Amino acid sequence: MCYYTSQHKEIKEIKAAFNLPVKNEALFEQAYQLNGFAKPYLPVISTGDSKAIDMYRWGLVPFWVKDESTFKANTLNARSEELFDKPSYRNSWDKRCLVICTGFFEPHYPEGSKKSQSFYIKPREAEFFTLGGIWSKWKDIYTFSIVMVEANPLLAEIHNDKKRMPLILEGEQAEAWLLPDLTKPEMTDLMKPYPHEEKLIAYRVLDGVTNSRIDTNVPEVIEPFKMNFK
Repeated sequence: MCYYTSQHKEIKEIKAAFNLPVKNEALFEQAYQLNGFAKPYLPVISTGDSKAIDMYRWGLVPFWVKDESTFKANTLNARSEELFDKPSYRNSWDKRCLVICTGFFEPHYPEGSKKSQSFYIKPREAEFFTLGGIWSKWKDIYTFSIVMVEANPLLAEIHNDKKRMPLILEGEQAEAWLLPDLTKPEMTDLMKPYPHEEKLIAYRVLDGVTNSRIDTNVPEVIEPFKMNFK
């Protein structure tokens, strides 16, 4: 599942790439690796205001939660097939967003090994991914989950224990995701594995990228290690 992303570009580069103003810029976290369990803020474009980039906190908290400390569900990712029915998400399926990042990390398990290797996936030519997400306003905090779909062949080879991938949207599909009147069937049609493997670069990076006891906010964390898949 997608629990770690990168956002190592400066905020001015994001503004220029999307040609949009940025709200709550002070919450922006520039990093080579962002750990979702640390609840970082990431730049998003949402149905709440599709004419601006805002900073939403990773890990959706439903509006009905009274005390966040008692909410134990892992909502960093939301499975596409659970969006409309699962209590954590069913009030947020019509609140969609595009999560802006420079790449994401996934684990790979070599055959016969219980120890994972770390892989980094980034766009081949574009500067950023826009990942499909859903959001919720909890008290005064805007939170989100990244939608997960079945993996395409490349990501299934890498993320070989779960065979899932984040929903990558671009062009007309990204625009459609932000339409306020998008229906459930139309939304379901958008939640498909990313078909353009040729637009992705995936390679092994430094093992231990998910180790919270070491500093992973360093350029080396997104540099190739070996054993390229693509």
